[in-house]
Amino acid sequence: MKRSARLCLDAFAWLAWLQDEPGAAAVQNWLDEAEGGRAECVTSIINLGEAYYRLVRVERREQAESLWRMAVRGTLPVSVKDATRRRVRRAAELKAKHAIAYADAFAVATALEFSATLLTGDPELKPLEGEQDLQVQWLPRRP
Repeated sequence: MKRSARLCLDAFAWLAWLQDEPGAAAVQNWLDEAEGGRAECVTSIINLGEAYYRLVRVERREQAESLWRMAVRGTLPVSVKDATRRRVRRAAELKAKHAIAYADAFAVATALEFSATLLTGDPELKPLEGEQDLQVQWLPRRP
């Protein structure tokens, strides 16, 4: 079956979904689409790690552990992409050129490598939209 879309979830997307923030429904929609074979979702292991540590910092360790287990065991319809040498170098190049966090650079590098639309609400990434054909689907932010 031909997939209609490919999305790359960054830590912002994961946290919106897990914490039932304004973008949670959009993330759930894409996960449902992926579950049904109508879309493909990818994420960088670095962004998964960022979501994990941010949950632990706000005393949501159980939720962090659950996300980690589901993602790395493949029970979520998301392909977790490792930090390969190629991705590390591309992320480093992006970080050198733009005022973004290193983890955000991995999200962008992963999205670009897999020709995926980046699913985020992180305003830090706004200047990169369109660069190297980066497509972004913007999630709403908390007011």
